[in-house]
Amino acid sequence: MNSRRELLLLLSAVTAPRMLLAQSKPAPEATEKLVRVGILVSTTEDQYRVNHRAFVDSMRELGWVPGRNVVYDFVYADNDEARLPALAEELVSRNPRVIHVGSDRQARAASSKTRSIPIVFASVTNAIEGGLIKSLARPGGNVTGVINIGPELGGKRLQLLKEALPKIVKVALLVYPLSGANLREQKLIEQTAATLGIRVVQLTAKEPGAMDAAFASARKGRAEAVLVAQHQVFHSFRKRILEAAANHHLPVVGARSEFTDDGALMSYGATLTEQIRRSAQFVDKILRGAKPADIPVEQPTRFELIVNMKTAKALGLTIHQPLLMRADRVIE
Repeated sequence: MNSRRELLLLLSAVTAPRMLLAQSKPAPEATEKLVRVGILVSTTEDQYRVNHRAFVDSMRELGWVPGRNVVYDFVYADNDEARLPALAEELVSRNPRVIHVGSDRQARAASSKTRSIPIVFASVTNAIEGGLIKSLARPGGNVTGVINIGPELGGKRLQLLKEALPKIVKVALLVYPLSGANLREQKLIEQTAATLGIRVVQLTAKEPGAMDAAFASARKGRAEAVLVAQHQVFHSFRKRILEAAANHHLPVVGARSEFTDDGALMSYGATLTEQIRRSAQFVDKILRGAKPADIPVEQPTRFELIVNMKTAKALGLTIHQPLLMRADRVIE
């Protein structure tokens, strides 16, 4: 009897710690606390869908799974940028760990509402001039991310257009009114134009409804093609721009590959979705404890030349073979 009792006590002593360990160990889903990431978007949810997927997929690859350890708080201005400050204030009031933004206006709106919550941008042009950061190497505040290399490439895009269509002599440049970056891009384009024997005329438009009139003016002025300056509004409404271009039988050169994918003749520049994917790595670093002030701002290093031969054929244009051979991608 005593032997049996001693055996039971011995078994209890061995198994009890294992039972306690099993009871105290949390379920996998409960091991990680949900962190909130706010995302401020200028456009509509539908327009942002591709960029949404690029960001969320990149975050997932870095270990951030919605519903397990992260929750995304998207707010959309629906193309009314006057709403951005109020939407940024809403996001700040919900105290996210990080706020992710795209372009300059979103970044400024978020920055104006908080100096403590980290802000990561994916596509800002005037980071230093706009007061968002102190320098690329040492941002110095609560803002960091990926800047654009786009306006600086305006002259290169004109040069590529001249290579594609050697006889071209007059080009219209679509700029956003009062955009400092667009005015700098225009100056660089005009400098290049002088060396190529091309005359550049300015077009302005700030909303979709103005695009058709702008392209009608370009056609009436005998422009042979339209360069689209890099601007978030033009990127958001690129399909409307390309519809107007098709209506007036004018080839378009854009700054982003998305333009050519949607029907522009050519594009040369960095890919926005790649910048967004890179910015996800900034968010990941901050969520793991890094300070935005210490994370150097990055800029794209890879630029793509894309040619849309379907558009060229529709417009009756012949693209010279040497340019096609240099293209990173040709849409047939």
